[in-house]
Formats: sequence, structure tokens, C-alpha cells
Amino acid sequence: MIDKKSPIPVYFQLMNYIKDEIKTKKLKPGDLLPSEREYCERFNISRMTVRQALKELEREGIIKRERGRGSFIASYPIEQEGIMSFTEIAQKEGLVATTRVLEFTREKAKNCAKFLNIDEQEDVIKATRLRIADGIPVALETVYLWEKKVPSINMDKLTGSLHRVLREDYGINITKSKLTFSAIFPTLELMKTLDMKETIPLLKIESVYYREEPVYYEVSFYRSDLFKVTVNLTKNLKGE
Repeated sequence: MIDKKSPIPVYFQLMNYIKDEIKTKKLKPGDLLPSEREYCERFNISRMTVRQALKELEREGIIKRERGRGSFIASYPIEQEGIMSFTEIAQKEGLVATTRVLEFTREKAKNCAKFLNIDEQEDVIKATRLRIADGIPVALETVYLWEKKVPSINMDKLTGSLHRVLREDYGINITKSKLTFSAIFPTLELMKTLDMKETIPLLKIESVYYREEPVYYEVSFYRSDLFKVTVNLTKNLKGE
């Protein structure tokens, strides 16, 4: 609550109040904040004080203000750094990860054979999964697994971390990955699947994950407002 006798400025107290509501998930990304007048009446403070608090929250990237619509909780980016499953990434950020399997089929490798280093006529498991964090769709990914490496895998096993399933059920530890990034504009179908309210670029990531040999190939579409990838690069200075 707001304590007007406190030496802490009232606008700063209001900022912390709003931050606490975000931290406790009473307010989530995309939620509309109460109006300036509502805050004034709730805490018996001036509109100037409320505006100062909102201005500072906007400067910190915590909220975004839209003329004629009000102030909204900004989307927080989920960050991947290194080889991590989506489940691990979400848990690192303190989010609840869920997965909805939209497609689970067996088909010939064909075009993905070159990524898995197998014959085009080998059978692969194709699984398309919607990855969700705290109830918000973040990514749509399609995974191709060589069936011989994952016998008896089923749809239920793919509702969580694929890395965990590979490790615990098949003794396969992922040790390396090769990723290719590109930015694309979403189709109407992708916008609907990812519950996008406006057209923003998607981050398309094509990945091959390895133990020593390729384990699986994946094509993913991430919402650029909700996800970012950090890549650490080093230069070998030997011989220079």
C-alpha cells in the first residue's frame, strides 16, 4: 500500500506496488493497467504522481502506453543461452512451461534426411508442438526424429522436455547444436496459432542437435516480442 508519511517518494511506492503485482502474477503481459483516475482514487494521490510512476515504468520497459487505449504490461523476453530445452529456459525465468502436441506422425525422411545424415526412405517421427509459458503461446516447433533412435516414442512423451526424454528414456545426451536464424513475417495461420494480436516478425530457427551424430532436426517459429537468443562467440587468437 501507499504510505504518504514514508520518506520514499509516493510515485516510487506506486511503481513498486505495480512491480509486485507483476511479480506475483496478478498482472501478466498484455494486461491493461487501471486508469490514472483509478489509481488516484484508490490511493488518494494526485494524477501527476501517477503519471510520473507510469512514465518511469515505461522507461524501464515494464509497461507500454498506447494513446487512447491506456497502459499495458509489456511482454518479457524469454532468453535462451546455450543448449537448453524450452522447458529448462522457461523454468530458469520462473515461468510454467506447457506443451500442446498439434501433430504426431510417422513419415519418410525425404528433405530432412540430409540434416539427420540418413537415407531419404528412412522413417522419421514428425511432431509439431506449441510451446507455452505461463499460458502465453511463445513458439511453434516441428521436430524430426529418426525413428530407429527413439523406438516406441509416443505423443505423451513429447508434452514436456524432449531433452529429458532423450536422456532418461534413450540414454542420449545432447552435447552440441547448430542453429540457423532468420526473421520472417507470420502467415495468418501462424498468427492464429501463436495468438498474435498484431503483425510482428517471427524468429525462425532451424536447428540440428547432436550427441556425436545428429539426433534430431527442428524448425521453430518464435515470437520476437517474447523470445531472444544470446550467442557467445570467441575468437581463436593462436597463430596471430
